[in-house]
Amino acid sequence: MAKALVITEKPSVAQDIATALGGFEEHDGYFESDELVVTFAVGHLFELMEPEEVDPKYKAWTLEVLPILPADGALRVKPKKGHSERIRTIKRLLFRDDVDRVINACDAGREGELIFREIVQYLESDKPIERLWLQSMTKNAILRGFESLRPGEELEGLAAAAECRALSDWLIGMNATRAITKRFASRKERTAWSAGRVQTPTLALLVDKEFEVLAHVPRAYWRVEGTFAHAGQTYTGAWFDPDFDAGDDEDAKDDRIFDEERARAIVAAVNGEAATASEQRKPSRESAPPLFDLTSLQREANRRFSWSARRTLNAAQRCYERHKALTYPRTSSRCLPSDYRETVAEVLHSYAGAADHGEGFDEYARAAANLESAGLQNEPRIFDDGGVSDHFAIIPTGSLPTEPLTGDDKRLFDLVVRRFLGAFHPPAVWERVERVTEAGGQRFRTRARSLQEPGWRAVLAAGADEEAAETLAPLAEASGVAVRTEQALAIAEQTRPAARISEARLLSLMENAGQQIDDEDLAAVLHEKGIGTPATRAEIIENLIRKGYVLRVGKALRPTVKGIRLIDSLRRINIDRLASPALTGELEQHLLEVERGERTAKEFLDEVKRYAVEVVERAKTFGYEELYADAEDLGPCPSCGGSVKEMAWFYRCPETGKPREEDCPMRFWKDTSGRYLNSGAVRALLRDGVTPTLDGFTARNGRTYKGHIEIDRESWKLVVRSEGWNEESASDIPEYEVNTDPVATCPICCEHDVVESPTEFSCEDRLKEKEPEEGEKKPKKCPFVMPRTVCKREITRDELQYYIENKRTELLTDFTSRFGRPFSATLVLKENGRHGFEFPPRAAGAGGRGKKKTGKTGKGGRKKKAAGAKTAAPKKAAAARSSKKAGRKKAATRKRATKKKADA
Repeated sequence: MAKALVITEKPSVAQDIATALGGFEEHDGYFESDELVVTFAVGHLFELMEPEEVDPKYKAWTLEVLPILPADGALRVKPKKGHSERIRTIKRLLFRDDVDRVINACDAGREGELIFREIVQYLESDKPIERLWLQSMTKNAILRGFESLRPGEELEGLAAAAECRALSDWLIGMNATRAITKRFASRKERTAWSAGRVQTPTLALLVDKEFEVLAHVPRAYWRVEGTFAHAGQTYTGAWFDPDFDAGDDEDAKDDRIFDEERARAIVAAVNGEAATASEQRKPSRESAPPLFDLTSLQREANRRFSWSARRTLNAAQRCYERHKALTYPRTSSRCLPSDYRETVAEVLHSYAGAADHGEGFDEYARAAANLESAGLQNEPRIFDDGGVSDHFAIIPTGSLPTEPLTGDDKRLFDLVVRRFLGAFHPPAVWERVERVTEAGGQRFRTRARSLQEPGWRAVLAAGADEEAAETLAPLAEASGVAVRTEQALAIAEQTRPAARISEARLLSLMENAGQQIDDEDLAAVLHEKGIGTPATRAEIIENLIRKGYVLRVGKALRPTVKGIRLIDSLRRINIDRLASPALTGELEQHLLEVERGERTAKEFLDEVKRYAVEVVERAKTFGYEELYADAEDLGPCPSCGGSVKEMAWFYRCPETGKPREEDCPMRFWKDTSGRYLNSGAVRALLRDGVTPTLDGFTARNGRTYKGHIEIDRESWKLVVRSEGWNEESASDIPEYEVNTDPVATCPICCEHDVVESPTEFSCEDRLKEKEPEEGEKKPKKCPFVMPRTVCKREITRDELQYYIENKRTELLTDFTSRFGRPFSATLVLKENGRHGFEFPPRAAGAGGRGKKKTGKTGKGGRKKKAAGAKTAAPKKAAAARSSKKAGRKKAATRKRATKKKADA
């Protein structure tokens, strides 16, 4: 009897399908029944070849061989443990005589389609393809999916778009990264200047905001606040100017006073004077927010919990796959199909009877029961076929979790359930109050609002409503009511720069191709021109952090000096498209046209190749003198008096052509204590010898602080004087996807499992909350932990398993010290559960030192000296180095002199 081979994206989905359909026998790496054979991939088993594998001439990073434009996208097996064995298993099953067709059961989206198509393309299978398209992982959804398999031909457009996306990222990334690295990297740099179709315009959004923040110059202003009493209640009002006109002053607002004398005069005029108040009260309706798509869910979790996009996606994926509690999360739709009303009724009925299922379910049950009796609101907006693409909004499946949800999964599930229940409720009704109080010829404004009808807000969790009501007792009459002036105060403040972009805001900007869109309906129109997709945006953000372009600072994302320099340089050499969110959004729309069959894959890839050629040619041909040819004169150099202008790495006076030891030593480095030194700060230094208070300096421990910069006139260097720590720290640690399966048994306690989190591997015991028995000390936890990023290098799951088994890793390459230098090392497990470094022997002849270095290490892999160790080098070695250095200087001087004579 002929059978179909089902290929899933991961082992857990294969297990779920076998369990749901029943009748399967488990074998080594697959499940089999009378009609189906079910096996699995482990994510992407293949990747596009590296350029040097396509042609050996690309091994050296040289401009001469660019652009790299291979005829097709040749695949190779990803060099990960177990991948080759998995491919052999799939191949053996695929070419069995009794297998006559293949069912693609990978994730129902562009990336899932690519994972499957890579397998059949690499194995050169021509067997017919069918598509299992699941919206949720419940048993009923799986059964319905197999009853309505789609012909593979229906998904050819999606497959073509998936392949085009991968090829376009490779073509633009490889060419742009190599060209830009060769032209921009300094001789000391050992890491590439990574650029890409999606990551670079995303970085540009952050850089543009950072330039706004850096350019801001604080201005002092005063607000006058009045306190008044009426009917036994005191209230405050903010002074405002009824005749306000901002003109061209961006800092001006109707309640700001930039003259202290005027503020003091207003206070004097008001204190002790009689006052009258008038007010207006108006009702205001607030509609229930729409259902979640992935991006809006990530924004809400960032706003509420300060979660990264990656963390939210991980929790949503677990709730979908493991708990079967939510529908498919990687969706861009916020609507449900019109034929889904019956399913919604089933979900509500399930929750209405689940009051005893666990914490929070009693509230879900009440809300669901109310909807069953009162009926659903907002149906035309929610059940909209026009707003549904391949997937619908994220909603609960109605399948109650078989095990209690905990941690992130519980909090995210609660967010989705409450948003789902609230969406079918009526609007909340507020009463908005605006009261104007007059005293001494001055006006004060008080605004408040109170909730009259909770509507959908009744479903919100306790403490979730950040817009709490501000009750203001009504006046006896609408106008002219006498009130008592209690006090007026002048409050000194300073203007602040615009807030940096939070992860929630960046997701919104990416979704709308860089446009600041707050209107939900208008944002929906621009979805097709976004940067990246809901499924990829979290990884884009993490990749920018991993590449050293972005830091997390509290909830905000801040570009590093390297990130700012990249975008600034691209714009100066007119490679604008690579840094343009709008133009990148257009390319994303063209991918969507490929998916719909409105554009061929060849047309799209031809466009991408022209784009890659354009980037390479411009990078090859620009002259360094072009970059800052129009740089303005910022002021006289404090050392030599020359005009200071901007250059690539620093600001300085014009080069004199003199030997370095005779040249002007003054440099204003753009990277000053982790903060980008903008031209405004340099002007202040040249004018006053000191900057005003600046924010954003970063210490080595990641903490950020305020301070000012001074010029040390003895060494002609810049000195940062700290003025106090900020509350938040900067972090350059990316977050990774989480595999919920245990890694191995802990090598320290030998009792618990080692598990993954977004940033580290650790013993489960370390994560448990342990309360001490009465009168006892708090119990100790197992100390085993391994960061998932060590010296800017990811530690993979396979490497950790080897580390746990052998108490050490193999020799690992590609670590990066804090000075930007690459190094190799073996990680060794120490008794305290942490890791240390063991360095390979130095090459023979390196000062006679060929022994391995082991022991305690400092940050960046540098070995700390033991107490009492000698720090001075032997005199002979020091003298030899000094002699060589002097010799090099003399040779360089002779070479310059010879060149001058030749020029003359």
